[in-house]
Amino acid sequence: MAAGVPDLTDPHWFPVDLHVPDRRFGMLPLSEELIERESFLDVRLDAPLADAIQIPAASVPTSGLRTARIGWLFHTSFCGSTLLARALHLEPYTVALREPMVLRRLSDARKSSWSVDGLLEASVAMLGRPWHEGGAVLIKPTHVAMNVAGKLLKAAASSRGIILTSSVDEFLISNLKKTPESQAKIPVLADRALRETTFRTRLKPAALQPPDLICAAGLQWAAQRELMEDIVQAWPRRVRALDMSTLMADVAACVWQCAEWLQLTIPREALAAHTALVAAHNAKALGVAYGPEARASEAAQVGAKHRDELAHARAWLDAHVLPAMRPAARNDPPPWP
Repeated sequence: MAAGVPDLTDPHWFPVDLHVPDRRFGMLPLSEELIERESFLDVRLDAPLADAIQIPAASVPTSGLRTARIGWLFHTSFCGSTLLARALHLEPYTVALREPMVLRRLSDARKSSWSVDGLLEASVAMLGRPWHEGGAVLIKPTHVAMNVAGKLLKAAASSRGIILTSSVDEFLISNLKKTPESQAKIPVLADRALRETTFRTRLKPAALQPPDLICAAGLQWAAQRELMEDIVQAWPRRVRALDMSTLMADVAACVWQCAEWLQLTIPREALAAHTALVAAHNAKALGVAYGPEARASEAAQVGAKHRDELAHARAWLDAHVLPAMRPAARNDPPPWP
């Protein structure tokens, strides 16, 4: 990698940002160690983002770049997606790109009704470049980018996807663990998800006026699940829904099933050993020991501490939101065979 000269055939030259109105990418050379270590390849990335080299999107040879086998890990947030992505990141077989910023930019552009023609194809072409000969790329978009899931699947014609989700109770408890700054974003996220489906038209006015942030989180969950169902129905042969409870019940078995579905050619023994290491630590704080049991205990403590708030939220959701959901969106996806 020559400094200052982006080589678009080299995946180490990474698109760290996308300016949609000006139709240009920001490029930086990133190491594989950084890609593996960082939980999010967005503004939190430990890289000199301000020094990114700008290139016009039109200069990306979308049909001329080598393309790896691509797998998609969509998710509704608070569902173990970082854990699953880390487990499936095993070089040289698969490199996982967790929440690249360019997909957030595409999602924001769709929300604002800006054209992403050409930009989306160029983004997928660059994210899909192989890091190793014969290796695959797993791409985990941010949860709000489910609004461009169909376009991403279309741009990568042979790709398959998983949508990882969680129950409404898990979602509410996870939101309670977040900082006040994160919780303040809930109404915006709920409104954003509602705008992507016809679910809003099935709701009565009271459902669109949640009395508190936890109720708003429940509305967000419902809207995201409706969007999930839209995607599964539109792409039944290429997308499968997966519930977090299935992942946590047997992490190793579930990771293997996901690898098979996504057509990631990872040796089973190597994947099992790697998954055991990943599952023993906090996926977003690798130095912290963690696991399904510790997570369940933590969730139980939060649930007990906020019992009244959760009961109120569930009562409000049961009365105003959940009855309007389609059964396939409301009910947890069944375990895979």
